[in-house]
This record gives sequence, C-alpha cells and structure tokens, in this order.
Amino acid sequence: MDQVFTTDPVVEGVHFLHGEIPERIGNKAVGRVLSDIAAMGARPQWLLVNVVAAPGTEMEYLEGIYVGMSALCSRFGATIIGGDLSKGAQLELHLFGTGLLPSGSALLRSGAKAGDSVCVTGVLGGSSAGKHLDFIPRVEEGIFLRETGLVNAMMDVSDGLATDLRHILAQSKVGADLDAEAIPVVDGLNAALYDGEDFELLLTTSDPGSLQAQWKDRFGSGLPLIGKITEEGGVLRLDGEVVESKAYEHFSNHNQGERNE
Repeated sequence: MDQVFTTDPVVEGVHFLHGEIPERIGNKAVGRVLSDIAAMGARPQWLLVNVVAAPGTEMEYLEGIYVGMSALCSRFGATIIGGDLSKGAQLELHLFGTGLLPSGSALLRSGAKAGDSVCVTGVLGGSSAGKHLDFIPRVEEGIFLRETGLVNAMMDVSDGLATDLRHILAQSKVGADLDAEAIPVVDGLNAALYDGEDFELLLTTSDPGSLQAQWKDRFGSGLPLIGKITEEGGVLRLDGEVVESKAYEHFSNHNQGERNE
C-alpha cells in the first residue's frame, strides 16, 4: 500500500466568518482534508487537529466544531487520533491527514494527455451560497474513479475551475479548451471559473464513454464532460478564447473582502 499525506488550515475571517455555526466549521475543516485525499483516489485514514482559539472562546463552541468534524470522519472511516490547543488572535484549525491506496495507483495531476476529455463530478460555483461549509467530499467517487483505471489525472476544485485545471495543465505539460455550455453551474459561469471551494473532482480520461457508463451504473447520474485536453502547453481556452487567471490569492493586495464572506 501507499500512504498519502495532506494538510490544510481553516482560519476565521478567511475560510469562515466569526460566529459561524460550529458544526459547519468542523465539517469544512475535515472536508477540505478528505477532499485532498479523495482527489488521489485514496481511502481516509488518520487526522491530527491543532486548534488555535482566542481567549474567551466557549468550550461548548469548540465541542460543536468537533461534533462536525467527527460526523464527517465517521461517514468515511477516518479517525482523529490527536492534536493540540493553543491561544491566538482568532479561531484557526490546522489539520493533517493521511490516506491509503494500492501501491502505484495514486491519481496525480501529471497524467493528462492531449486528446483526453475533461470531466467534473458535479455542479460548480455554489460556494458563495454556502456550499463551501456544507459540502460532502467526494471520497467514494474518488476511490471509484481510481478503481476504473480510466482516469489519467485528477484533483479537487478548491480554487476555481480556471485555476485548478491550470495546475493539471502545468504538471502534464498540456493545454485545454473548455465548452462553456457543458460546464454545470449553479451561480453563473464566472463563479464556476473563479470562486472556488466547490470540492468537486476534476479529471481527465482517454475513454469518456466507458467512464460515463460506469459512473452512471454506480451513482445513477451523469458525469459531465466539459472540455478537451490539447497540445497547447499551459494554455487554457474557453470556447477557443484564452481564459484569464484571476482566482483568489491569499497574499494578493487585490482581493476584495474575505473569501466566501
């Protein structure tokens, strides 16, 4: 077996607002880590949780966060095995997670090939309506996709379709042309491209027909095909036009307000 590792912070004022329902914060904190594990096709294993809390934070509030974290862990067989607590200026959760999969089978960002179809596991652009707190990571879907043997590259959509697909393009040294009409959106195409935190899986396959048929048999729904991988290294197009890069950047002076406020 291979073991995969990931780590993710969830910080008040960046990933959630002060006073948010604690169970939703816990769901997001664990969900982000499990989504990373799912994106490689792995099965969740262990989690470590470090909590930074401001003076005066009620213990009941922290316990509510752990209720949210534990519920999602139980759903996917993960176990919180430890962590630490520290004082700080605002509430922060720093999680580290591990997962397991058969040796040599991890789905990476570097496997996309010219001619591949680009697919996504669900609707994009819903983070501003609260999906970024209430989402369910695609753990079962990630394992299924790995087991089909039909997926060449995969990652989760955490920074927006336009940004995350570029990561695959860079690692695979290819380009892509997306079909605007084919992208499943809930709050407009711009939100799907740039808002992020949808936590659907983004993947490429050389055999979309077989993969879509197996997907429908397993999950009873369609697997949207949203574009093609091209030989135009690093270039992302939408209906033939180059797509600009303008995703959320944590250290940019150009961000307006807080993420997913």
